[in-house]
Amino acid sequence: MKVRLMEALGIAACSLLLAVPMLAAAMPAKNSTAPSHTVQAVRSVWPPETLTGTILQVVPAERLVIVAGPAGVPFDMVVNRSTRIEAGNQRLTLDQVRSKLTDRVNVRFVPEGSGDIAQTIQIMG
Repeated sequence: MKVRLMEALGIAACSLLLAVPMLAAAMPAKNSTAPSHTVQAVRSVWPPETLTGTILQVVPAERLVIVAGPAGVPFDMVVNRSTRIEAGNQRLTLDQVRSKLTDRVNVRFVPEGSGDIAQTIQIMG
């Protein structure tokens, strides 16, 4: 009987020793001026890639340039504020690219879960 009582007390003591640090870690620190949560910038896990192909379609309302790759497979390229679109030394807007359908392009992009984000679109003509 004494052995079982000692085992039960030992188990209870070990449980308390494990529970106290876990409870303390789950509680916010007192007198802390730091916010309870932090937001970290999400970075792409994929390196930038380059695609050479031809412009199939431009959809300004969706900020998309659809490019046919070497095998004819279409790639939707998302154009954002930081995307540089150039033809020679001239910078172009997305609306101006609509007049360049079937032109050859080099697109440097970053694959993301939300789509391929174009960094540069170089129109070669």
